[in-house]
Amino acid sequence: MFPKSKQIRWLVDCDSFYASCEVFLNPKLKWLPVCIWWDIVIARSYEAKPYGIKVWTPIREAKKMLPDNAVYLKPRMLEYGKISKRLMEYLAEKCTEVEIFSIDEAFFEIGWYDKMYKMEYARMMPALKNAIRRDIGIPVSIGLAPTRLLAKMFADINKPYWECIALDDITIDRVLKTLPLAEVPFIWPQTQKKLVWKCTTAYDFKALDYADVKQMLGKNWTKIRCELNGINAMQLWYNDHPKWIWRTRSFNPHFTDKKEEVRARLLSNIEKAIEHLHDVKMSTKYLRLYFRTKDFSRFGIDTKLPYPTNDGLQLTKIARNLFEQISFDGTLYRTTGIFFSDLSVTGHVQESLFSYTHKPTLDSKKISDIIQKLNKKFGRGAVHVGTAKPEKEQKKDFIFMEV
Repeated sequence: MFPKSKQIRWLVDCDSFYASCEVFLNPKLKWLPVCIWWDIVIARSYEAKPYGIKVWTPIREAKKMLPDNAVYLKPRMLEYGKISKRLMEYLAEKCTEVEIFSIDEAFFEIGWYDKMYKMEYARMMPALKNAIRRDIGIPVSIGLAPTRLLAKMFADINKPYWECIALDDITIDRVLKTLPLAEVPFIWPQTQKKLVWKCTTAYDFKALDYADVKQMLGKNWTKIRCELNGINAMQLWYNDHPKWIWRTRSFNPHFTDKKEEVRARLLSNIEKAIEHLHDVKMSTKYLRLYFRTKDFSRFGIDTKLPYPTNDGLQLTKIARNLFEQISFDGTLYRTTGIFFSDLSVTGHVQESLFSYTHKPTLDSKKISDIIQKLNKKFGRGAVHVGTAKPEKEQKKDFIFMEV
């Protein structure tokens, strides 16, 4: 029998979720290298990974690396969402306290299930995996630990179709000593640099003094340390409101140094990002333009707004003003994009005593909302904001609006 724990966190993590959904929808894809892409690879099946395909690999490079039988598909987020909903409802029927972490991950607490089902966790775990595979059609990995963070780490370490039970300190420490610091969620590269002389593994970070972590990194990282030490200190479950929104697109199959082409692609990204803002009923206070050159160097230019907004006309105007600061001196660009962060739920904004030239007027906000409604009714791109024409003319009329 395994040692008992007052709280036992399980994490179900779907294996290569988007690609697994496509295989479920079309069983003929089973055992084939599958890439889901939007100019870059955003997901790939486990059959594609041995060829060196990674997320963010440009699709034209992926096609050179993969064999002739590889399959390339555009994402079908609506279908993936339906499968995700079925999985979460399935878990809610069988488990308690289900906490959705992302579209393909969920925590739940079933510390008393060994008594209810009269079986050890080592038997329960593969039984749950097989039941999900049979009833939902998606393969999953499962981690079982005293805290959410440990459960997430342990579900990830040997995917796919992995299961890991680590409830006692000896087993937890043995696993943590094998994991590089980079494998700990939320410890990003900049934080790793600060700890390079003190930590090389997840176990090293767990062993750090609480006061030292707080002084070096801040309070948030003390919560990570607590989680590694078996103390529930973080709420990791999924929030319907995203923390950021971004849209990027490359100039495949060719690069460009033409200002008008880069501007047109950028405006297209902005339209999609603004549409997403409206869909989730949020506003942004931070806007960043993103560029990537032919030699893979990256740079951006950004601005922070004094108030949150989702006014498409004003956000487009601000982005265009930032774009004019970019010099075109023969540099070949491969990718451009837009990034919104510092998001908040759209609502009433307190008037400021100080005016701001970009503050949206009531008419501007109404026009922006009407544009979103028209695009929803007649299809994306029915109304375009900006001076650049759509990259590909479609067989329908367009409305162009100067900002």
